[in-house]
Amino acid sequence: MKRLICILLIIMSLSAGCTSLYKVDENKVKDISDKVTEAIINTVGQEKAEKQESHTIASADRNAISLVSTVGDISIVTHQSDETIINMNIRSRAGSKEKAQEIIDNYIYTINEENNTIKVDTSFEEPKSGLNLAIDLVIYIPSNIKDIKVSTNVGDVHLNGVNGNIDIKSNVGAAVIDSSEGAYNINVDVGDIELIDSIAIGNSEFKTNTGEIDVSLSDISKAVSIIAETGVGDIKMSLNDDSGYHAVINEFMKDERIETKSDRGTNISLTTGVGEISFN
Repeated sequence: MKRLICILLIIMSLSAGCTSLYKVDENKVKDISDKVTEAIINTVGQEKAEKQESHTIASADRNAISLVSTVGDISIVTHQSDETIINMNIRSRAGSKEKAQEIIDNYIYTINEENNTIKVDTSFEEPKSGLNLAIDLVIYIPSNIKDIKVSTNVGDVHLNGVNGNIDIKSNVGAAVIDSSEGAYNINVDVGDIELIDSIAIGNSEFKTNTGEIDVSLSDISKAVSIIAETGVGDIKMSLNDDSGYHAVINEFMKDERIETKSDRGTNISLTTGVGEISFN
């Protein structure tokens, strides 16, 4: 939360002094700032309640998982098992312990199996008066699940050791992918994107409106293209193999530059609206 507040303050400062090259969406920033402020105020002096639940699904014949979340952190880890294990921590706050517990008791989520996909939906409609409810997920999946799709409004997403097609869409929160291999489609409105010691294949895209992008790739030999774009924030990309590439770099207030290694290789595009780019 502190990191998000700092990001918002930076954006507000930049929005007052940016050139015509890039203009921050002030209404969107204000909306997020108001929600953060409201959430902080609403939790002061409130009582909390928690509930843990766990679900185990036989998944030897499953190849995809889809998650939809309103508020809460999400962690997905590959493990040595044919089962998918979904651990949930449901948290609420209210003016009294009884009211906080009532919120949890009335909350409904769904876990379904459709065709070859496991579908987890923990979303809820937030009333205008506000609802202090969050559902954190820690999910263990077998290696045969190759399609991972996450859609969340508020919360961090962390993937570890996953392989396949990885699709993450988030309004507010960081997206962190560690020791994985796949084609990545990561879109964040406000938050950082980090790829740690991973492998890119096919076509990958990393985009955030406001936040930093830090991509560390150990292998791009099977990658066709990699795109990284941020409106406000820095980009850092490091390649730890000898694969070829053709990189087009557009950095704030600087001329476009092109870096090439060998005649054939991965097409790389790095763009910042306001921020610096490090590529090596």
